[in-house]
Amino acid sequence: MKRLEQRGLHERVIDEIGQGIISGEFPVERPLPSEAEMCKTLGVSRTALREALRVLAAKGLVDARPKVGTLVRASEHWNYLDADILAWRLQGKDSENAIGELYELRHLIEPIAASLAAKNAKAADLQKLREAYEEMQAAGDDGAKIAGPDLKFHRAIIAASGNRLFSSLAHVLGSALAVNFDLVQDAPRGHRHSMPAHRTVLDAIGDRNAPAARLAMQNLIEDSQHDARSVRNLGGRRRVTGKPRKSARN
Repeated sequence: MKRLEQRGLHERVIDEIGQGIISGEFPVERPLPSEAEMCKTLGVSRTALREALRVLAAKGLVDARPKVGTLVRASEHWNYLDADILAWRLQGKDSENAIGELYELRHLIEPIAASLAAKNAKAADLQKLREAYEEMQAAGDDGAKIAGPDLKFHRAIIAASGNRLFSSLAHVLGSALAVNFDLVQDAPRGHRHSMPAHRTVLDAIGDRNAPAARLAMQNLIEDSQHDARSVRNLGGRRRVTGKPRKSARN
């Protein structure tokens, strides 16, 4: 573990311990080092450490047990849809599996949601989609600016599906999408190339053409997956962080 700087201390403690768990530095079903040892190693107070452990417990990574200490939980208890856990996996040796699983999830849900949106979207839903698309266009090739509207576009489709189970998943899937868009932010070919594909999805939903909407979304996801592979092949030029920390916990 690294001794942490004071700035952003709370987030840094969470990141340091979380990454250590995901990477295997802290073995599963074994207790973490003692509070005193971790506070000394990280250079933090017991209060800061305990707050970080509470956040990690909410993610399913650790469990405090009397007379045992804070135990690292087995991986089947981890919340793999949590934005931080996704980001930590993308930074580690499991990155290729994490990318593959992320796109499998998207292929499982989003094409069906687009198909349902073509059948069920209301006028207000279509307006939100158009607004998100226009915001993406205005962002151009600025990866930082386009991520928010892109996420808004995909969330609007899930909401427009009319499937309440999908709608309930929107905030969970949103974490995965946020990490996904962060991952492809530095795609070598930029972002303008994806606008026609987004437009095809938008038009198919607006035309109430469910098969076309489903196919268009499949093509859009495959295009994004190509960008993700390109970024990884270039060595991942930036650190993937996912959503802002506060949002990631909600």
